[in-house]
Parts: sequence; structure tokens; C-alpha cells
Amino acid sequence: MMNDQSKYAPREQPSDPAAGEIPNFLRFASVEDAEGVARLALLNERARAGGWRQALEATYQDAEFVRYVTQLDRAAFLDLLPIDASSEMLEIGPGLGQFTALMARRARSVHALEVVPGQAEFALTRCQQQGLTNVELAVGGDDCRLPYRDQAFDLVVLNLVFEWCGSRLENEPHEVAQKRLLSEMARVLKPGGALYLTTKNRYAMRLLRGGRDEHQFDLRFGSALPRALSARLLRRRGHRRAMGMLYSHDRLAAMLREAGLTTLRSYWAAPEMRYPTHYIATDAQSVRAARAKPGLVQASGRLANWLTSLVPARWVRHVIPGLAFLALKPAAEGAPSARATPTP
Repeated sequence: MMNDQSKYAPREQPSDPAAGEIPNFLRFASVEDAEGVARLALLNERARAGGWRQALEATYQDAEFVRYVTQLDRAAFLDLLPIDASSEMLEIGPGLGQFTALMARRARSVHALEVVPGQAEFALTRCQQQGLTNVELAVGGDDCRLPYRDQAFDLVVLNLVFEWCGSRLENEPHEVAQKRLLSEMARVLKPGGALYLTTKNRYAMRLLRGGRDEHQFDLRFGSALPRALSARLLRRRGHRRAMGMLYSHDRLAAMLREAGLTTLRSYWAAPEMRYPTHYIATDAQSVRAARAKPGLVQASGRLANWLTSLVPARWVRHVIPGLAFLALKPAAEGAPSARATPTP
């Protein structure tokens, strides 16, 4: 683990941790249940004793879950990003470190901020056992604020976390918290730096067809419904608010611009974001070109694949399962053009 305290904002310096302890910036009590905390404790104990991979397999005994947090080709999105040996990166929500080590092999340094202490501990152990010394873990972000100084990073990655931002802030609307996180990410980026953000799509075809939405307590159609209607239905079921908040492609693009980010490019992760085989720029020309090539599976499941193939190329971005944006923070006036110019 790096001993790099220079990235933390002066007002956010943690109390001096014991040797090897992960800095903790959490603002609220943990919401993890006792069973989850105990399982993570066992996972970390096993990882220290016998290695991180064996610990995963022994603790979860779920081949699909282990695949999800270990399969290397899930990290194909890294090829879209402007990473080189001089890049200083921030990963928000590393989970069990499925991408952290891969980023660290490409970058100068990786700071990772995780909201669950047990997951942060495992992600760090996973990196250390792979011989990586350029990774710094911290715990925090439960208030959708970042404990880092201004203009600290070349690249920020937020992968399938944005939809849950604000879930721990019971007295604050999701959108307020999410907008704050966007502003925070823009703040910690250097001029010319890049943000890569992925999240689920409010109007994903699965939801438009009546699928159940985990962000809305498994409500059918869920986020695709008008906000007022879904809120009313949730209240009838005894829920004061949704667990998470999704946005349409165009609304999320507008929110990124409102946060001060520009030069947006969005991508279609086909067939779906958990196990993508292709990343396709969502402009109509790129979609048509991808469809013209053999072997493209456009969605998971035969019916979804067929329906997606019928969607006009210019509309695909509006119904894909997930949204992936690469956005730039404008370079300082008079500075050279950003090295992180997105490419298809």
C-alpha cells in the first residue's frame, strides 16, 4: 500500500491510522447487516491465510459470483480510457477489487474509495498479493463527497456505482446527492482529466418490457415509470423512497455538462454491461458499422436481442441496458490540448 497522504484534502486528513490501517472517512454508521459483515471478515481472514482467489471460492461457493469478480475480459472498458504510466487514477467503488489491480498495472498510481470497510480490506489484500505497491485504499464516500484535494487525479472511474449514490442519505433526494458526486469528481480532476462513468439506463428495454427494477424494490417497469407514479406505488408498498436512481441517456449527459464536464462520448456495452463483448460508440454511424459486422450479440436473451436489432441506430442509446460515458474536464486556458481526447 502506498503511503500517499498528499491526495487527501487538508480538511479531510484522517486521524493517524495504525500501521497498515485503511484511512476511514465514513460519515454514517454502517448499514451492512451482521451476516454480511461476518462473511467479509471470514473472507479477509482466509485471504490473509491462503490467498485472495482461494478465499473467494471458499467463502462464497458461488461460481457465478466468483466469475463476476475475477473474469479479466470484464475489464475491456480500460482500453477506452486514456491511461498511461504517468496516470494518477481514482476508482470510486472498487468493490472486491475486480478492476483495481488491472488499473494499477497500467497507471502510475491508483487511489480507491470504497464505502464498505470489509470490501476495501479485501481489495487491498488482493492488490498486495499481486505485488502491486502503487495502490492506496480508503473508506468513505457514503455522503457522496470525496476526501481528496482539488485537481488531484488525471482519471476518475465510477463503474456501476452512480445509481446507488445517495442510498444511505435518507433525508436527501437521490438526485441532489448524485449531482454533488458529479461536482466532486469534476473538482478532483486535473484540467484536461477524464471521467469514465457507467450506470444502468432508466429506459433500458428490459424495464420498458415490464422487468423488475432492483432500484425500486423489484417494482415492475420500475425506473421507466414516471417518477411521481413510481413513488406513489412504492409508498403503497410501504417504502418511503427508492433504493437507487436511474437516468436516461440524455438526462445523464446534461448532468455531466452541468457539473462542468465536456467532450462527452457515450458507449454501448453489448450485449450487457456485466459481461460486454463489444464497446460501441452510440452515434448512429458507429452503431450501423457494428451491426454490419458478423457476430454482434446486441442483448442478452433471444427476444431482447431480436427487439434490440429492430431499434433504429439513432435510438439505440436510449434503450441499451447501461450507459457508459467518457467525459473531459476542460483544460486550463492556454494549456495544451487534453491528452485524454476520447476516441471511438
